[in-house]
Amino acid sequence: MPERTSYAPGSFSWVDLTTSDLEAAKNFYTGLLGWEYKTEETPMGPYVMAYKDDKAVAGLGNQPDEQKEMGIPSFWNSYVSVESADESATKAAELGGTVLMGPMDAVEAGRMAFIAAPGGETFGVWEAKNHIGAGLTNEPGTLTWNELATRDINTAKTFYAALFDWKVETGPNPSGTGEYTIASVGEDQNAGMLTIDENWPDHVPNYWGIYLSVADVEDTTAKAKDLGGEVVMPSMTIPDVGTMVVLRDPTGAIFSALQAAPQLDES
Repeated sequence: MPERTSYAPGSFSWVDLTTSDLEAAKNFYTGLLGWEYKTEETPMGPYVMAYKDDKAVAGLGNQPDEQKEMGIPSFWNSYVSVESADESATKAAELGGTVLMGPMDAVEAGRMAFIAAPGGETFGVWEAKNHIGAGLTNEPGTLTWNELATRDINTAKTFYAALFDWKVETGPNPSGTGEYTIASVGEDQNAGMLTIDENWPDHVPNYWGIYLSVADVEDTTAKAKDLGGEVVMPSMTIPDVGTMVVLRDPTGAIFSALQAAPQLDES
């Protein structure tokens, strides 16, 4: 169901962009996905809420100067809905993760913490108050999938299954190469995990990536180029999943765009 009013604990519920150029990012995603914005002032500076069809779908915020000075490019963050940010942060640390920030209140919207898993990839946990997360998903211009790329799939599966009670099942990768792990919350597929192998550049770290739904990958790719973006990986079609492309926005943030296979349009 595209419209959302709640998220089960353990489900990915929100994404936001930490960007070196907020105005450039806003212009890019408006041109690409039709997003509209409202800016909210927070103790950490302005936070921009992106809307599609009057539903909140993502956030954007300024990148700290120290990250810019270190040469860290803009990046997307993924958040998992939890019953208690404090308890989840404590449990993550007990399981070998590191609490990077928080737990802390995000004004009246909710309570959050940023965590680094044992493999180094980072993610947020979100205890909802006034803001449940994305109000619309799985439609063009909204979040449709979260995916972990890691060099240690077994450690990742153990960590996330224990932290969020995910059911993790590994089978053949639909793309035809290697294996792919599906993490589910109850009966609902929640995220994917794949192994960074010898075909990946050595400098690529473990990371959580995001997929944004689009109506037409080729059209989206052309628009992205016109708007100053770049193609990181050309489009490819995955049987029974859809056609995807990996893009980089003008501020350096990487994301995937997915045109769902016809049988997935109503999922």
